[in-house]
Amino acid sequence: MPNRRRSAVRFDSDGRPAGGMGSALRFASRRLTRRAGLRAAFRYGKMNPRRVMEGRSADIDRHNNWGGCVDGQANTNKPIAPLPGRAIRMTAQETESLFADIEELALEVTEEQYKIQPELMERYGRPGFEKSRRDAVYTLHYLAESVQMDSPSLFVHYIGWLKQLLAGYGLNEKDIRIKLELILGRIRAAVQGEERERAVRILEMGILRMSEPAEQPSYISEEQPLGQECRAYLDALLRRDRSGAYALIDAAIASGASLREVYRHIFQTSQYEVGRLWQTQQISVADEHYCSAVTQSAMSRLYADWIGLKKQDRTGVLVSACIGGEMHEIGLRMLTDVFELEGWETHYLGSRVDEEELIETAAKSGADLIALSATMTFHVHLMKKQIARLRADERLAGVKIMVGGLPFNVDAALWRRVGADGYSPDADRALLEAGRLMRMSRSERERTEDVGAEGGHA
Repeated sequence: MPNRRRSAVRFDSDGRPAGGMGSALRFASRRLTRRAGLRAAFRYGKMNPRRVMEGRSADIDRHNNWGGCVDGQANTNKPIAPLPGRAIRMTAQETESLFADIEELALEVTEEQYKIQPELMERYGRPGFEKSRRDAVYTLHYLAESVQMDSPSLFVHYIGWLKQLLAGYGLNEKDIRIKLELILGRIRAAVQGEERERAVRILEMGILRMSEPAEQPSYISEEQPLGQECRAYLDALLRRDRSGAYALIDAAIASGASLREVYRHIFQTSQYEVGRLWQTQQISVADEHYCSAVTQSAMSRLYADWIGLKKQDRTGVLVSACIGGEMHEIGLRMLTDVFELEGWETHYLGSRVDEEELIETAAKSGADLIALSATMTFHVHLMKKQIARLRADERLAGVKIMVGGLPFNVDAALWRRVGADGYSPDADRALLEAGRLMRMSRSERERTEDVGAEGGHA
C-alpha cells in the first residue's frame, strides 16, 4: 500500500470530510511513536467516513426525520444552553480544520484503550478492535459537529443513543466511558483556545449522560389515535405480510380515518417504533429496511387519493430535499405529501441532491418555501453551508427556508444557527410554520413596495 502525502483537508462528493478532525480537536497524536504494522493495518482498514456512519449505524435515527419524537416524547426536549463565551461563527476554512485527522486520532485512542484493557483483545479479537475504532470515529464526528454548532445537546443525545444501542449488543458500559475519558484527556493536553474549553465541557456532559437511564418506552399506545391500527400494521410488517399491511391501511380509511391521520398516527408512529426496535436489537437491519420499504410503497398506493382530495386553490410552491448523503427521506416525503394535499405545488427532490440542482429547481419553480431535512447530526454543517449558498443566489431573494430532522428536535434553537427562517418537528406543524413564513414574506414585500412608492414620489 503506497504512502499518502498529507495535504489540505478535502471533502468528498457527499460532503463528508475525507480526512478527520483537525486543529480545533487536535490531540498530541503526532508525538506518539507508531508501530509499522499498526500503521499498515490502519491504512488497510481506512474507511470512507460516510460508509462508517451509514454502515453499522445506517438506521440510527430512522424515526426522527421531520419527526417530533425524541427519546419517546413529542419534542419536549429542551436544548442544553450553548456554553458561555463567544458564539462560534466558523469560516469554511475553520470548518475543514475542525474535521482533520479523525481517522488517525480514532485509531490512536483505540490503541491506547486496548493497552489499558488488554482483556478487550481476548474478548473481542481483531474484529472487535476495528469496531471499537469505528465507534471512536463516529464519536469524534459527533463531538466535532457539537463543538462547531455550539450545541452540547447534540453530543449528549448521541451518547444516550450509543448507550442504549450497545446495551442491546450486551456490551460493557464501562468500555464506552473509558474511551470518552481517553478522548477527554487528549483534548485537555493538546487542544488550545476556546475550542478546548467547549470540547471539554461537552465531553464531560457526555460522560455524565452515561450514568443516566437509557430505557426508551414504546412509541405505540392503544390510547393514542389509531393506536390499535398502528400496532396491527407494525405486526404485519414484522411478519413480512405486505398485503396484510395494505389491507389494514385500507380498512382504517374505510372506517373514517383521514389520510393525514393515517400518515401521522400509523406511518409516522410505526416508523418511530421500528427505529426503537432496531436500536434495542429486537429486529435486524433487514427487518428495518423491509418495514420502511413497505411503508413507502403504502404511501405511494394512497397518492391517487391525495390528488382527489387536494385543494384546488394554489397555496404556494414548495421545494423539499434532504441534505448531504442522507438516505432517511421517508419523513420528508410525508411532509411533502401533506403540503400537496393542502394545495401547495410541490417539488420533492429526496436524497442525494446536488447543491446546484437544488438551487436551480428552487429558482426555476418560483419556490416560496424550501424545506431541508437532516437526520444525521454530522450533516448539520452541510445544511448551514447549503443555506448560505441559497441565500447568496439573487434569484431566491425572499424565499423562506424551513428545516427539520432529529438534530433540530434535539436542539430547538439549532435552526437559527444554520441560518434558516423556521423549524418544525413534524408535517402538521410544518404547515402552521409555513403559514407564518408566508405571512412574513407578504409583509416584507409590502414594506418594500411602500418604500419604492415613497421613493418614486420624492
